[in-house]
Amino acid sequence: MRGRFRTVLHSTAAAAAVLALPAVPTAAADPIPHSDNCAQVRVVTVRGTLEPQSGSLLLTPLGGRIAQESGRRATVTELEYPASMATDGAVRGVENLTALLNEAAAACPDQQLVLLGYSQGARVIGNTLAARTALTDRAAARISAIALFGSPLFNGTEPYDRGSFDPGLSGTGALRTGALTEFGDRLRDYCNAGDRVCQGGDPAAGFGNALSYGHFAYFVNDNRDRAAVFVGEQLGR
Repeated sequence: MRGRFRTVLHSTAAAAAVLALPAVPTAAADPIPHSDNCAQVRVVTVRGTLEPQSGSLLLTPLGGRIAQESGRRATVTELEYPASMATDGAVRGVENLTALLNEAAAACPDQQLVLLGYSQGARVIGNTLAARTALTDRAAARISAIALFGSPLFNGTEPYDRGSFDPGLSGTGALRTGALTEFGDRLRDYCNAGDRVCQGGDPAAGFGNALSYGHFAYFVNDNRDRAAVFVGEQLGR
């Protein structure tokens, strides 16, 4: 079971360090943490296509900020999965994320889980939560907040959608309406106008849709700030 995910930060003090670094080196984590060492908050980041395994430029700083601002013992875990253009990459991501969440909930039943996903990583999270074929009820209940950015599963009609998106447009692989209703009060799905991944790009273009300006705008607009505030509220600070 080893090798599917990495824990990169332990404690709110360590989390602060990520805010000043473009990338954070990681160390292998025990898939089932000991109950006496359970962090109160666990932030799980799922990177976008071709982003490095260690230190997503979009999600690692956000995860560190959330861990720091939670004011509690917190850890940030980067999900290990291919994040490649191979067709089975997202499938392996769903398998690994499901295992991570189930194991964390079983070992640390009081831990609050936060999920952050960008692009293909948002697809991984969305498919994990929509299918719910292997995710346990205990794990689902421990998920306190979810923030997605530039998801190909984006459905422009959902009440948890946020951003400058056109509500008449959806992602290249949009989920059916209501597919994530179970998590709707814990979810923010951010989509920028002009992002061809979440705003109706050409499915045949594949990764080419990700080269649109809107898909990179999450690095410079206020979506991450808004997500941090939302997650903080969900964690009850």
